[in-house]
Amino acid sequence: MFTHTLEPLPDPDDALQREWLLTNGLGAYAMGSVLGCNTRRYHGLFVAAAQPPVGRVVALNQTLEQLTLADGGAEQALEFTTARFRTGDGGYALIPDGHVNLARFERGLTVKWTYRWGKLTFSRELLLHWRQQAVTLRYALDGLPPGCDRATLRLSPMLTLRDFHSLTRRDDWPSFHTAPYHDLPVVTLARGDAAVTLASSHGSFTAAPDWWYGLQYPADAERGQDDHEDYFVPGHFDIPVPPDEPSFEVQLTAALGAAPAQPVRSVANRAAHLEPIAHALRHIKPAHHTEPDAPDAARFQQALAIASDDFVVARTIRGQRLSTIMAGYPWFADWGRDTFIALPGLLLATQRYAEARDVLAAFAAAIKDGLVPNRFDDYDDHAAHYNTVDASLWFIHAAVAYVQASRDTAAWDDFLAHACCSIVDAYEAGTHDIAMDSDGLIAAGNPHTQLTWMDAADHGIVFTPRFGKPVEINALWHHALQSLAESMLSPDQKKLEHYAALAAKVKRSFVRTFWNEDRGCCFDTVTPDHADPTIRPNMIFAASLPHAPLPRTKQQQLLNVVTDRLLTPVGLRTLPVDDPAYHGRYTGDQFQRDEAYHQGTIWPWLIGPYAEAVLRVGKFSNKARAQAAAALAPLTQRLLSDGLGQLHEIHEADTHRPVGCPAQAWSVAELLRAHQLLDPA
Repeated sequence: MFTHTLEPLPDPDDALQREWLLTNGLGAYAMGSVLGCNTRRYHGLFVAAAQPPVGRVVALNQTLEQLTLADGGAEQALEFTTARFRTGDGGYALIPDGHVNLARFERGLTVKWTYRWGKLTFSRELLLHWRQQAVTLRYALDGLPPGCDRATLRLSPMLTLRDFHSLTRRDDWPSFHTAPYHDLPVVTLARGDAAVTLASSHGSFTAAPDWWYGLQYPADAERGQDDHEDYFVPGHFDIPVPPDEPSFEVQLTAALGAAPAQPVRSVANRAAHLEPIAHALRHIKPAHHTEPDAPDAARFQQALAIASDDFVVARTIRGQRLSTIMAGYPWFADWGRDTFIALPGLLLATQRYAEARDVLAAFAAAIKDGLVPNRFDDYDDHAAHYNTVDASLWFIHAAVAYVQASRDTAAWDDFLAHACCSIVDAYEAGTHDIAMDSDGLIAAGNPHTQLTWMDAADHGIVFTPRFGKPVEINALWHHALQSLAESMLSPDQKKLEHYAALAAKVKRSFVRTFWNEDRGCCFDTVTPDHADPTIRPNMIFAASLPHAPLPRTKQQQLLNVVTDRLLTPVGLRTLPVDDPAYHGRYTGDQFQRDEAYHQGTIWPWLIGPYAEAVLRVGKFSNKARAQAAAALAPLTQRLLSDGLGQLHEIHEADTHRPVGCPAQAWSVAELLRAHQLLDPA
């Protein structure tokens, strides 16, 4: 399987900024920096899902690792841990300095750090248990120095046992409770309703409660958030290392709850799970500019398999175990809009049809007044939140694509046709500030709402007010109507004829309403009083969808504008650089970042519809394929290199620096789907 290796390591500042991710199929994850130092509150060696796939609890933040070597009466202690602290002069210090001996980093289905001190090699490998709320840390020692007559490895777990959004202070809450486990090297710690059990395969545990104060998180500081917290150390596991053995291995496990977990020695079950996914992608070749620079196809397919699978998790909804899609790690859960934009890439391109059906069923069962939930509640699987105009239209897009890919007409007859028709009929009649106008187009919202994907708002300020008739909503509306008219297997011929007639009306109105002849592209939103000429990427869907509402000549004009004004190597900007509202940087507190979120900031997921528009407008010619491949190549390379197997949510508009959520479902999904369009099976 795909493994990314860094050797030699980048400088500490770079290694601190590069993040890795492991997931377990249930919403739990492990995440941190290449340097082995936590740089944001969401990092941890084990972040469990107490209510899968949500209710995330940081169950094991880090582990202090110290090897003591004795040669006669002399002792030497080696540190292998790194934490960050702020210094009085405004800088920072890395204490302990374990990173000094870090020689190699590997991320595949596990994460492994290798340290070297002379001829001694020390490694820490993290194995997240597949579909279990547990983790194994496997430590290996090779090459104890000659003359060493005694060696002891001390492992001291550092914990907060908190909700992953919060921070811990020593004086804010009662002490941890610890309990031994049958005289074995096992200890259980509890804080409120959360508990974690730590166990070592060797040695003994000694209770020695202590606190480490003021560990600092630079990623949180950049986001304008509180950026430091305190870690509790309950004691230490002491493991004697036989000096006469050439190599030695010990496992430390952490499990959610009051019972220890059996350590795992491999990730064979995850690898077996991924094999059919990678096999389904065997026809996909990595986009590249020139043949000599082409990445290895098998490696790319494996990287896509892992990256796409990271977001597919189990969720129980109303007592039924189904599948869903996490929008991003570490802080997002399963959101309706993100789910159905990502579903074709994550589940259809990978031929995971049963799971795709589960996802559609989960959300279909929660449709209310024609609205698909924007998200389920993190703490109540009977509750859902409805505040989006496009999630329902993306649901129809995904449902039709599912039936076309899987040929599952039974699911269509069972629940999908009814769900899709309920959405269309509700939008036509009007529902929750969403209604079809007399021209057949959809209008939604008001100056104080944010119902489209450009939904940033703070303190009552809507930064991208897109009420009225948004261009992509009506492109999706036309596509939904035409798709249902063509693909519905229904005895209700009058309904099919009505959808077809309405689609034709919408297409006529779309051109008349949205086409901006002066700029050769589409208005972004239209109200009775104003047509917004702002150049935004939302219009790309008028050229990318299979049932596009624009004639081909206008699609080409629109595509030229998007290419010239918005295209970057890592996605589409949300505003051109010469727009007065353009924000080139994405930094500061929540308000400042929300202000920049859709005002220039680059979104990688938009490379999917852009590449699709290039292919469709160019009739999938060799020239169009080359143009689309060139657009995809930088993100392809990023997935395989700097991204360590994942893609960010957003990039800064000026610098192209990756920011926002470090692993985003629709970024991966759209890169994958676009590659499938380039290389269909």
